[in-house]
Amino acid sequence: MKKLKYILSILLVIWGLLMAWSKLFSVGPHFPFLTLLIVVALILGISKYKKANLTFLASACLWLISSAETIGFVIFFDEGNYGRMILGVIPFSLSIGLLLSTQTKLKLINTNAKKVFLASLFVLIGIGSYAYKPTTKEVNCWYFLDSGKTYNVLLAEAPERTFEVELSSDELKNEVKADALQYEGRDGYYCPETKVRVVTRFGTIISAQIMSFRNSEIDKKVTFSSPTKIPLNKVNGKLEILKPFLLSVWN
Repeated sequence: MKKLKYILSILLVIWGLLMAWSKLFSVGPHFPFLTLLIVVALILGISKYKKANLTFLASACLWLISSAETIGFVIFFDEGNYGRMILGVIPFSLSIGLLLSTQTKLKLINTNAKKVFLASLFVLIGIGSYAYKPTTKEVNCWYFLDSGKTYNVLLAEAPERTFEVELSSDELKNEVKADALQYEGRDGYYCPETKVRVVTRFGTIISAQIMSFRNSEIDKKVTFSSPTKIPLNKVNGKLEILKPFLLSVWN
């Protein structure tokens, strides 16, 4: 069992490094917390540190939550693309094996039955996190302002993936006029790289707020003085463009 624990840990390190490398080209560099934690556990285990097993257990539990979140993403956001489920199933299987192969004297987890119960709890935490999942989505935005109290706003992820909504915030209107881009021959004020804070519940968008954009001509990030809520019941078009499209994992 001791040898199996080290083998599974090394496999988790390799998996974490592969994921970090692949995400480098899609979302940029990030801190590989879970990979670092399992490396620390390996070093402590090799050094025969008396509490090394606790580090192995903590690492296994956190990997379980992370892999359950990955599986949850496929279930709630990936429209049945279960081929991507392997990205969660592999670390899930390795972390389950690590949890069961790590021995400890703690009464809470000193039997396999208790470990299975604990694993089930952490899986529920990972899946249950989708009950309230805040993310930030980046889209392009056009404001069509006139003298009226309300005005139309177009948010676009791609030419064929857009939605329109009617807003009435005077504060947002004034800030857009002050810092947004305008182009000759095109109507509206252009706000590239608009940040929208989105909250979902088990894959359904329950709120969305416009937070900021970047004036690309002068490389200036413009953060609105107060977030503007998008009235979801007034959206016309593909609201789903605000849903996350990448796996939201810690590693």
